[in-house]
Amino acid sequence: MYRTALFILACCIFLIMLTACHDAHETDDFAHVLAVGIDKGISNKWRITVQFATLKESGGSKSQVTGGYETVEMQEQDGYAAITIDAPSFYGGVSMINSILPRKLNFMHTKLLVLSEDIAKSGLVGEYLAPIARYREIRRNVRVLISKGQAYEFIKENKPFFGKTLSKSMEQIVQECSNTGFFPNITLGDFYNDIKSTYNQPIAILASAVDGSSFKEKGSFWGDAFKSEGDYVAGQLPRTGGNKIELFGTAVFNGDIMVGELNGDETRLMLMARGQFKRGFFTMPDPMIPELIVPIDVRLSRKPLVKVRFEGNKPIISLKIRLEGDLLAVQSSINYESKELKPVLEKAFEQYIKDELNKLIEKCKGLKADVFRFGGTAARQFDTIEDWEQYNWNEQFENAEINTEVDFDLRRTGTMLKSSPIKK
Repeated sequence: MYRTALFILACCIFLIMLTACHDAHETDDFAHVLAVGIDKGISNKWRITVQFATLKESGGSKSQVTGGYETVEMQEQDGYAAITIDAPSFYGGVSMINSILPRKLNFMHTKLLVLSEDIAKSGLVGEYLAPIARYREIRRNVRVLISKGQAYEFIKENKPFFGKTLSKSMEQIVQECSNTGFFPNITLGDFYNDIKSTYNQPIAILASAVDGSSFKEKGSFWGDAFKSEGDYVAGQLPRTGGNKIELFGTAVFNGDIMVGELNGDETRLMLMARGQFKRGFFTMPDPMIPELIVPIDVRLSRKPLVKVRFEGNKPIISLKIRLEGDLLAVQSSINYESKELKPVLEKAFEQYIKDELNKLIEKCKGLKADVFRFGGTAARQFDTIEDWEQYNWNEQFENAEINTEVDFDLRRTGTMLKSSPIKK
């Protein structure tokens, strides 16, 4: 017994002594890639852009080298740089970039995967995405963006607006979907699984680099017509200043082909139906004086209630969305805080959401894209996976009859208990 214990102790000591750190790496041994852009190439099939931290400060520079088989462009800013290269494959491009860098590219901390709109609409997303999804260094929580325009142009404008930490800026701007609902939070895992799914169609974040041309400095002043804050897609916001990129709206796919876009308002309604809407400010026309507006802070009060039944092969879907919110302002000074008028505002907002939701459903049925994930509930009506796959939900969705119901409760009225008209 004593000898056995001594032998085990000796083995443990030798194991400890024989361990080493020959395969260990320091943090600064790698070029940590923060964003990856994929376009169709000119000198080769793929045009790959990688943006990574350089851990140094510089005034910024740009260089370009063009050869017979590849084009390499490098742009450098304070603390980070971007390289664009034409290559025959994703892995080939990574190897080519590694050959011109003193540090190896590492994708463990990649935040964004940006695909060009051209690739998305050409039906090549699956072909371009498969090797990236297979790469062990790229995590499945990378966000997927569809850029209106070239992906490398988007990444070129991807710069930190607050501070100098680009990774934190990217993480925070993506998380803003929880505060606004103007774009979905779609990861590589979500997107790749949905491309192959028989339950629903994939979606992605719609993004764009901007040049400020949507901001009109001159012209006639806006009248009494109503246009909501979400009636835009990326690249259309009428703004000046700030960063040069926008995440706004949703790219809708049928399989691996992009077939349409949802603006900010439609995206929020879609997220409500999926149970993923967190919070957002809605502006609606005043029910009593339509030329004025009433803004409301809206949240989901409960998960949406979805029921699916079949009449023959026709799916009948019932969707109930339950919301709550806080009153933010009343331009008309009508006392909507009162017990008598509060239900008027609630019913008006319910009807407003219901009408816009019905329009969105008809639009998605026309695109043959179940972005609401109704298929997950419908599949429960089938006995086997074979029966479900033979039914082909993605094709049958356009024939579905969808009945909607919206409940809204106004919870709070802010710091004012009563709205009163201004005395003149």
